[in-house]
Amino acid sequence: MRNLRSNPDTIRRWTTGGVLCLAAVLMIGALFVDPGTWGDDREAVSYQDNPALAQLQSAMYHFAYLLMAIAVLGLAHFTRLRATLAGHVTAGLAAIGWINLSALLLTDPIAWWFGARHPAEEAERLTDEMLELPNVIFGFMIPGPFLALGGTALLLVVLWRAGFVHWLAPLMFAAWCAGSFVVPYGPAAIPLWLAGAGVLTYLGVRILRMGDDVYAAYYRPRPAPVVETAAHAEPALPPEQQVTADA
Repeated sequence: MRNLRSNPDTIRRWTTGGVLCLAAVLMIGALFVDPGTWGDDREAVSYQDNPALAQLQSAMYHFAYLLMAIAVLGLAHFTRLRATLAGHVTAGLAAIGWINLSALLLTDPIAWWFGARHPAEEAERLTDEMLELPNVIFGFMIPGPFLALGGTALLLVVLWRAGFVHWLAPLMFAAWCAGSFVVPYGPAAIPLWLAGAGVLTYLGVRILRMGDDVYAAYYRPRPAPVVETAAHAEPALPPEQQVTADA
């Protein structure tokens, strides 16, 4: 615990590994408590089945996505020796995406509020009108899922090229990303989400178990300074003789 208070490598390693594991747990927990997973695929309707669980899942997703913004920036550390520029660019884009994806969860209470006061069709229409505003589309709808999922998938590809992860990691995560746009959100999506969360957990546990020395080895070593010496340089005098000589 002393290293966790004073050693920057320990702090960064535990932060990156810990938030990866915690984000995965929050995502899977939110998936299972979400009334929309098991009920009507229209949030305005399913959220009325259990408003408390609807709010809980929204909060869990919110914090999971914020933690992922920290996690992807931490993963860029492992591209310090290879694919450095690509790793840091993709990590930055992914972080922006996860933050935007978290902001999109504000639509959950709006959908619940509309569903509690209007028929299902009218509630869906009102929610869709709000989501179709240009600032919502270009500020949140596009950067959110595409940068978050796509950016993280590309970051894992870069980590594979850098030799940090096995090729199965980006492949499984990419399958989750692609499946999220094709498979309806519900019980059929559970295997996909488990695969994506499994990749995050694998990365988190690996980082937590690697040790500070292995983590620090990813810093680019600084070259030792080259000291040029003259071929016939006179040996340095002891300090007391230097004083005599100067006098």
